[in-house]
Amino acid sequence: MQEKRKDLDVFLNPRSVAIIGATERPGSWGSFIMEGILSRPFRGKIYPVNRRAEKVYGIPSYGDVREIPGRVDLVVVVTPEQSVKDAVRASGEKRARGVVIITAGFGEVSSSGSEKQDELSEIARSFNMNILGPNVSGVFNLEADFNPSGSPVNHLISTPLAAVCQGGYAFYDLLASGFYRGMGVGKFIHTGNECDLTANDFLEYFGEQPDVKGILMYMETFRNGSNFLEIARKVAKDKPIVLYKGGKTNNSARAASSHTGALSGIRGVHEGVLKQIGIVNAPTMELLLPLGHAVVERPPMKGRRVAIVTMGGSWGVALSDSLEALGLIVPEFGTGLQKRLRGLGMPARASTKNPIDIGASGLFWDADRMVEIGREVIFSGEADGLILHGVGRPGRIGQSPPPERESFLDAQKQTILGFAALEEAAKIPVLIGTRYSPWQSQAIHEVTGQGVRTYTRVEEIAQVLSSLYRYWQRH
Repeated sequence: MQEKRKDLDVFLNPRSVAIIGATERPGSWGSFIMEGILSRPFRGKIYPVNRRAEKVYGIPSYGDVREIPGRVDLVVVVTPEQSVKDAVRASGEKRARGVVIITAGFGEVSSSGSEKQDELSEIARSFNMNILGPNVSGVFNLEADFNPSGSPVNHLISTPLAAVCQGGYAFYDLLASGFYRGMGVGKFIHTGNECDLTANDFLEYFGEQPDVKGILMYMETFRNGSNFLEIARKVAKDKPIVLYKGGKTNNSARAASSHTGALSGIRGVHEGVLKQIGIVNAPTMELLLPLGHAVVERPPMKGRRVAIVTMGGSWGVALSDSLEALGLIVPEFGTGLQKRLRGLGMPARASTKNPIDIGASGLFWDADRMVEIGREVIFSGEADGLILHGVGRPGRIGQSPPPERESFLDAQKQTILGFAALEEAAKIPVLIGTRYSPWQSQAIHEVTGQGVRTYTRVEEIAQVLSSLYRYWQRH
């Protein structure tokens, strides 16, 4: 095990990479991988391997990986299934340290496909070489500008999060949508059918990397449940692990079997066990990124009390329902705090009990007063978390907006930025909720560009705060 872990670095920090099956043919994986590598200024050597082309994307090509004159650390195989075995053997003879097999059609298809995977593993072992895959969509390490993956190249943002996924392409969708909210991962590994290296290996690897602050995982099966628990228990002591487990039902387990050859649902590893060792269970795939960023970025949530400041009373009701359904509470503020809030200009028609209804107060033009209300609440000792909800107005503003709209936009931004700053001052989680994405609201677009995290769904806000509370109860 120790020798294998030493070799894992080659999949994220190679000095040279060969792509067997590299091509410029649109829509092919050979072109996806080449375009991914060339999308960033990778400092290592790139060697396309294609018998029918002298150059691929302007880079001299070789007919066989063994013809490459220089050293090859990593080989990415994107050839048809029937030629993969020869490609792996040739990589071993070239003394490559690792092989990524993009090609599908193995254990996820049939028992004979599983036998072919076993043959690949035996060949790799004979050359002291590791295999990632088959049936993967790539890897990337944005810090090293290394991106042999099928991810949309303009939708990757480097963060201290790393991801290990048994399925990959759906995670690219999450990265693309998260990009517009400033969310992403700096390192990504797709393990696919796991004929050799497994998710366990890379969980352990990322657990030892000082620049990785949190780990996201999409798992369809635990091929060695006891080993996974042993590694996860150790890693979770130092950095958060956020996991979504697919294949929980009979039908989804069947889908997983045809996807990566996974043969079990939650057999051997129960969700309760994962919670006991400190893993954050993501209830949906869509929450992997938001929860990962939250446990890494937000301060600890030490209690269950949540304060809500909202532009609309209905949002306060909906938030209260979602929060309390997950075991958090929205307590009524004490009379002293309510009196101080009234003293800040809250009229009698506006609720100060919690949630605080700013819409009824008419104070949404006054950013300083709004932030002062948040400050009074968060330093009152009556809340363990704070939500500002209902900010951001729809529509993007042109270059010459009318003065009154520009003033309103500035008030919105200053309110959001002011509440976001309260989190650092009070060391209590502050979440900004809105119904608008950065492309639907000018205010949300601009504060996102300044690093403010926003949340667009009530259930997402509740899940983030609930997960933060449960995580910090165990750490």
